[in-house]
Amino acid sequence: MSTLDPSPYLADGEERLALEDWDGAIAAFQKATAAAPSSAHAQSKLGVAYVHKKQWDEAQACFLRAIQLDPRYAPAHSNLGNVYRERGRLDEAVACYQKAIAMDPDYWIAHQNLGIVYKQQNRIAEAVREFKTATKLSLRVGTRGYGSDAPRKGGERAGRVGCLGSAGISALLLAAAAVWGWR
Repeated sequence: MSTLDPSPYLADGEERLALEDWDGAIAAFQKATAAAPSSAHAQSKLGVAYVHKKQWDEAQACFLRAIQLDPRYAPAHSNLGNVYRERGRLDEAVACYQKAIAMDPDYWIAHQNLGIVYKQQNRIAEAVREFKTATKLSLRVGTRGYGSDAPRKGGERAGRVGCLGSAGISALLLAAAAVWGWR
């Protein structure tokens, strides 16, 4: 099967995510995966759309498929960790986030996700460390679009926001700062 350009479908899916049209996003990302069946990025974005619908089995399958397609694709590992976290499988979530960070130490959303799980596990010092790292990296890397986990192009890192979106991450960082008295 030949690979077609999934870009129009990915862009449509991103727009639908921004509009909270989860079913439309799923349909668009399904077209992207059909157009480019070997694209870990398209597969991961389909998983993100399923996460928004809380369709955990479908999301997990997409992220596992993305990892199978590209074992070094850090967003798929982090997103799989999100599914495990939602299912209460915290140790598996930690392992996924750590893999994502090992592949891309500047991937701030994986640090953020790891901090969330550490907080849930009452590993406060480690959670604070991860939240601080995430904050520092997010300010350096920036956020360039909702849920963009696009692969690097020309050596430049694409902005990555993950399932929560930039507003959700900002609120989470502010809440963490208030809880732990960051200055």
